[in-house]
Parts: sequence; C-alpha cells; structure tokens
Amino acid sequence: MMKMNKIIKQISVLLMGGAILFLFGCTGGNKNEAADGEITGVHFTYDQFSGDQYYLDANVKKIKANGAKAEITKRVGPNNYTGFKKEGKIQLDENEVKELLDILGRYDLEAFTNYQDSGVGYSPTRTLIVFSGDNILYDVAFNTDFPKTLPPEEDIMYAELYNFFNDLIAAEPGWEEVVNDNLPDPRDNPAYGERTVTWFGNEVRLVPGTGTYYEDGSLADIDYEGKDWWIVEGFVGEWVIDTENTDYISDATLIVNEDGTILLTVDGTQYDGKTSEVRRYNASAGAVINIGGYKRGADIVLLQQESYDEIRFMCMPDPVPGVQFDPIDVYFNKK
Repeated sequence: MMKMNKIIKQISVLLMGGAILFLFGCTGGNKNEAADGEITGVHFTYDQFSGDQYYLDANVKKIKANGAKAEITKRVGPNNYTGFKKEGKIQLDENEVKELLDILGRYDLEAFTNYQDSGVGYSPTRTLIVFSGDNILYDVAFNTDFPKTLPPEEDIMYAELYNFFNDLIAAEPGWEEVVNDNLPDPRDNPAYGERTVTWFGNEVRLVPGTGTYYEDGSLADIDYEGKDWWIVEGFVGEWVIDTENTDYISDATLIVNEDGTILLTVDGTQYDGKTSEVRRYNASAGAVINIGGYKRGADIVLLQQESYDEIRFMCMPDPVPGVQFDPIDVYFNKK
C-alpha cells in the first residue's frame, strides 16, 4: 500500500509540473516571438541598375537593445567581371541598433506599406521589410506610389538607410572595394526649391522637383506659364533637308504649325505628329509622330545654341523585337 501511495504521489507531481509548463513555459519556447510591435528584423535593398551602378542588400536579424547581426551583400559597378562584390556578416553594436531604429521611427511605415503600387519600376529600385518575430510589420514595395512631396519623403528615408549601411561597410575591414559615396540628402537639392534660368533670351522658371540630377537644372521642366514653348522659342515654320550632312535620305521637309502640329515628309512619305507637351531645359526638343499606326517619340537637336535655324530630327525604332521601321535621321535648315 505504501508503495502504491508513493507511485500516485510521483504521478501527481509529474502532472502538476506538466500543467505549470503548459501554462507558463510556452512564453519562452519560441525564439522568434517578440513583444507586440517590437522590431526584430529589417531587410533593406537598394539597386541602382542604370548609370553609375551599385547594389546593397542588408538583412538585419535578431535585433536586440544591445546589438544585432547584419547579413550584407554590396556591389559597386556593373553585375559582371568589371564590378566589385562582397558578401558577409557585420555585427551592430548598441548605438548602431539605436540609430537604425531611430531612422525607421521617423517615418510612417504603416502608411508607406498601405500605399498602392504604381505599376511601374525605375532605377533605383528600393524595398524595405520590417519584421517582428516571424511576422511582417511593414512591407514597402519597390514600386510604391508615394504621395507627392518636395523633396520626396521616401527619398529622404531611403538615403538615410543607404548611408547607415554604407557607413557600416566603410568602417569594416576587408570591405574597401565595395565602398562608394553616400547618397546626398534630398533636402539639400536646390531642384526641390524655386529656380530660374535664362533660356532663349528669357528668364524662365524651372518646375520644382524636376531636373534633380543636374546642378545646373538640365532636363528640368520649363514653366512657360501657359505659353506654347514652340512659339516662344521659334520652333514654327518650314525646314528643308541639309543634304550635305544627311545620309541615306535624298529629300525631306518639316513643317511646324502654331498649334504645334507637325508634318514631316521623308522621300515622299508623310508623317503627321505634334510637338511634345513638356519642354525641358538644356535638352533636345521633343515631338511625337505617327508611324504605321504607332506613336513614336522624336528628338529635335539644336545644332546652334538656342536657335532652330539648324536642327537634327531623329526618330528611331525600338530594339528588336519591338516596333520596327526605317530610322529617320535628317539634318534640316530653316527655310
């Protein structure tokens, strides 16, 4: 009987211990669990795949107050044998974790996550995913359609994140080949403020937020205050072919009317079209012409500075297998 009581007591202890484990032990059983809304991971990418190419992929895991570990891939240059690429892990200390979380805390990431996709992508593509344990807190897609602010709020955030990780890499021995310049602060770019330039003898306003890549405002949209740029600049009239400089085409004329409509004749074939709606500073003028049922963009290059007396009219086919037609490349003199 004594032996039976001892066995029953042992079973009771085991059952009670199991109940306690069930009630209280589970809270620490999943290493990936986090307090509600606590950030435990950040995955950030920045891919500049045109022009001066570079790429950064930073995956920060196990974020705690005293540190975190970042798995980083960084490339400077094209994604081929001429570029430099390195993959590795970098440890973040307490101050670096705080700086990263401070950057994220300055932006409404929930709103960023809920914005619609624009349906288009452009260089650079940028993504941001923030985790809490196994759950995604925020997911900002590469083609998110952000509200229009000057300067763009998302550009400021992405520049801060890029520069944070770029500074980590620059301070890490062995990563020297993949260090490049930090991104400039968009808030310092004069393109987001008021600018005026002299163009065709007139002082004109450049549209804020355009021409952001050039200090002199090149490629910025010109604000002609409702006036037609082709009239203001003198791109109205008739032009005849400059046979000395034109190859493969024996006869051509170009007529531009005051309403902006265009009639281009090349070796007996006529193409109608219209001047572009937007005129950009310090750049070729633009037009759209109809070729074989397709609207094709054309460039009008000014061969004399701020004058349409001598121009080059170019309209090229798409790369194969896109829309194909005989290239149009004509030098014109104003009649």
